[in-house]
Amino acid sequence: MFGCHKDDDVTAPHTILTLQVDTAYPVTADNWIFATNDGGEVLDVKSYTAGETVTLVSDKAGDKINVTFFNRRESPFETNSFVTYADVPGGTVLRLAASASSSQELEQGAVKFKISNYYYGSCTVDFSNTGTGTGSVGSGMLDMDFSFYGPSDIFMSGYRKGVPVYNWAKAVKNGDVVMRDFDADFVAFPHQRKLDFTGTNHGIIYGIDADGNYLTILDTYQLLGTTYKTDQPVIGYIDGFVSYDMTVSSDKSNGQISYQSIGALDLSFTMPTAFNFSLQSNGMRDLSFSFSEDYTYYMSAWAYTQDSENIRWYFEAPPGVSVKGMSLPSEIAAKYPQIDVSKFKHTSIGFTKIIEGGSYLENILGATAVSDPKTLKKYTYSPKL
Repeated sequence: MFGCHKDDDVTAPHTILTLQVDTAYPVTADNWIFATNDGGEVLDVKSYTAGETVTLVSDKAGDKINVTFFNRRESPFETNSFVTYADVPGGTVLRLAASASSSQELEQGAVKFKISNYYYGSCTVDFSNTGTGTGSVGSGMLDMDFSFYGPSDIFMSGYRKGVPVYNWAKAVKNGDVVMRDFDADFVAFPHQRKLDFTGTNHGIIYGIDADGNYLTILDTYQLLGTTYKTDQPVIGYIDGFVSYDMTVSSDKSNGQISYQSIGALDLSFTMPTAFNFSLQSNGMRDLSFSFSEDYTYYMSAWAYTQDSENIRWYFEAPPGVSVKGMSLPSEIAAKYPQIDVSKFKHTSIGFTKIIEGGSYLENILGATAVSDPKTLKKYTYSPKL
């Protein structure tokens, strides 16, 4: 929910942001939220954890504030991450919601797959809903052993001589041995599209079930290392999922253009052919650039490594809003003295144009969706730096 306050009304401390955190929301080792004004003054800063509601209060905020999430992870390696959203209306309420959990109780087990007529170089296959695995290929036989949680339906997808194919193994239980013939049992996807865009293309499609679980339907990266590797692979999918999440990317000489679609799939989408970008200044306080295309928001990132510790800062803003308000609160600086704003180096910048399914403000972490949250279509331009 977004709200605002007129500058003339700011005469006493008042709530400039509310953050609600669900009890089951997965938090990291240390989590903070803070707000700054355009001059970089820290208006308020609070730590938060699961199950809490925190409010940021100030008597110096105008109509818009800059909101930054900071979190620290200790494992698998130490990471300090800042994400700043510019131009947020004062009085905004954000909620970090827990994901829906599956109602099915699963047990850890092991499964073996034996696939005949499988030949390295012309065949590829991936297995969904599995964990770590070991295997071998020889004499036209693929042998794979996986850990997994079951009973589970395991989806197998891959390529046979460049053609996308698939097969299901339903209700797989601990100790099962699944036998398949790659020629006879794997069939071509009913819905296919050649990614015939200029540049080097890649695509991946996920199926989403009723519990919100993602299952990999097909990834064109499987063709790498085969004799059928191509810049224009064929993507495909099957019917039967509640929703789909597809991302197609096209690498150009000056960067990458990607298209993402969440919801019902339509393989007749188009891809922009080119863009122009130039960077005049890459500092955290003086970022300046020019970009040829229309966009909904941009994201710029800075990072450095200190004693094997990763430190990152991301900044998002709508068109016409420059980098501002990126200041480190004294509370966080005292706790983590290794964070030094002067050491950040520019690492990336991207421009996102939302075609359907939201706005810049709806993209903010924890924002209330006004449009259908299950539908999204967007293009992202990622220039080379």
